Order: sequence, then C-alpha cells, then structure tokens
Amino acid sequence: MYAAFLFLAYDPQKNMEENKMKKLLALTLAVMMLFTLVACATEEATESSAPAASSTPATESSAAPESSEEAPESSEAPSEEPSEEPSEEPSVEESSEEPAPEEPVENPYEELEIGKATTAPVVDGKVEDDEYATVIEYDELDFHWANGAIGEGLDVYETVVYLSWDENYLYTCVEVMVGNPRTYDNTDFTANRPYIFDRRHLMSAIVLGDPCMPKYQPADGESWAWGDAYSSGLGTEWSISAQPDGTPIKADHFGALTTNADFQYVIGVSGYDKEYYEQRIPWSALQGGASFTAEAGVKIGYSFTCCPEEIDISEDADGSNDKYICFGAGITGYKNFGEYVGMTLVD
Repeated sequence: MYAAFLFLAYDPQKNMEENKMKKLLALTLAVMMLFTLVACATEEATESSAPAASSTPATESSAAPESSEEAPESSEAPSEEPSEEPSEEPSVEESSEEPAPEEPVENPYEELEIGKATTAPVVDGKVEDDEYATVIEYDELDFHWANGAIGEGLDVYETVVYLSWDENYLYTCVEVMVGNPRTYDNTDFTANRPYIFDRRHLMSAIVLGDPCMPKYQPADGESWAWGDAYSSGLGTEWSISAQPDGTPIKADHFGALTTNADFQYVIGVSGYDKEYYEQRIPWSALQGGASFTAEAGVKIGYSFTCCPEEIDISEDADGSNDKYICFGAGITGYKNFGEYVGMTLVD
C-alpha cells in the first residue's frame, strides 16, 4: 500500500520539469559563480597590476636619460640649420665689430728707405766717407724736395741729407752751403728776437708710422690746427741752431726730444760756406717711442726744413725769409703729418 501510494504520488512529467528547473537553476548558479570568479580574478589582476604600473613610471624615469639623449638628437636635427645661421650671423657681427684695417691714402712721394748702420755714426758735426748708410742729394725736380721748398735757385745751397738707423737711434745729418757768417747772438731767443726761426736753423719732424695712414691726415684735408697737432701726440718737431761762435741752441715744438739725455746734436761749421746739422735721435724719446720697435720693414715719416740764411729783422724789413729748403712738407707755414716723407727702415 505504501508502495502504491509512492507510485501514485510520483508524477514523471512533473518530476522531469522539476529536474529541468533544478538543472537550470544549478546551471544559472554555476554561471553566476563563474562570472563572480572571473570578475574577482579580473579585479585581483587589476589590483595586482597596480604596483607594476606604478613601477613603470619609475622605469620610464630611469629611462628618461635615454629619451633625453634621443631628444637632443631629434632636436639637433632641426636645430642644425638655425644653429648654423646664428653662428654665421655672430661671426659677421664680430668681424663688423673689429675695426676695419686702415687703408693708406695716396701720397705723392716715391717711398724711400733708410739703411741700417753697420757702425754708429759719430755725432761730431762732420761726415766721413761711408759713415752713413743712406745719402740723398737735393734735386729741385724731385718732389721730395720741391713739395715744401720755398724760393728759387735753392740748388745753390747743395743740400744733402744723410741717414742711418739702429735699434736705439735714428742718425741724421743735413749738409748745406751758406754764404755768410752767423751774426745773431742772444741767449733769450725764445722770448726776444732774433728767435731761433730768425737764424739759420734746421727744423726736423718725425712720426713713428706710415704718414699715409688716415690718423696722420688732417680732418679738413689741408692742415692740422696747430693746437690739435700739438695735443695729438702723433709727431715730434724741434729746431736746432747756433750762436755765432758755434754754440748750439735748440727748441722743442711738439714733444720734448731735445731735453732727453740721449739726444745729441752738433752743428759743425766748415769755414763760412758749409754747415753740418748732425743729430743722434733716440727712438724712445719721440712721440709714441715707448711702444716703438725699430726693425727692418718698419715705416716712419720724416721731414725737415732748412733755413740757410738769416732773416732780416731790422726795423724797415718785412721780417720774412723766402729761402727754405724742405724735405717733404707739413712743418713750415702749416702743419700736416700726412705730408712727411714715408721712409722704410731696411737692413
């Protein structure tokens, strides 16, 4: 009976549906559990990967030098062109900032030379044979003489200039013919006539450099204002003369050469018809001499004016002299360093 009851209570169709429901429920639960597990695993994987991600920046930061090394390479490629252009522009600026080399101006003189002394000339007011390395005779047709010379028939004075040099001195001697003895005699010749310019005298001038260079040229193209020439420090100018007994007298105009202990000069007289203005001029005593080195190839500017006759200063005279023998120009009547004769020191 109990068995019959169980049989009657058992409904196969119902049981099948219930089993299906159970299986579906179990499957659903299994899927949900699997989804949960997958989700948890993904979350754990994400969380576990966080440290790796945080270490990645550290790795990248440590790799930064590599990326920074690459960056300059990539930045250098485009910057090569800009870096070349600026590098060219500054070079142009630098060259433009440097003073342009001075170009000599045209000079009407033929350039001359001064030979080096094998033996230093003796400053005694006379000239021995071959005592000087360079000898230049007066030539009224030669522009070296004709440019500044004043008067006619100056060839009668038969002027000759002798020149030599060494590392310490420039040696010069001007020989000139004269026709009368000296008569002017006073000791206060700087304040009262007859001044040194009223006498027979030699005025010399030197610049330590090529007189064709622009710095020696007057701003107005003609002459230097006397005060500007005096204060320029470019040239040295001085005069030497003598009393009737032959005692030499001197006067500085630009610079202070004649007060230098190493400067020597003698005015030698041979009768009444010839005089020798002989000088030993220390380079160091000339304007700019402190930085000057006398050596072969160096140029100087040299000029002189020789007055071979006394100026008549009597009351009814005009007090002028029309006889000046000039080697170069720029020291008598007006001042112009640029008109000195350019001369090169040679061995």
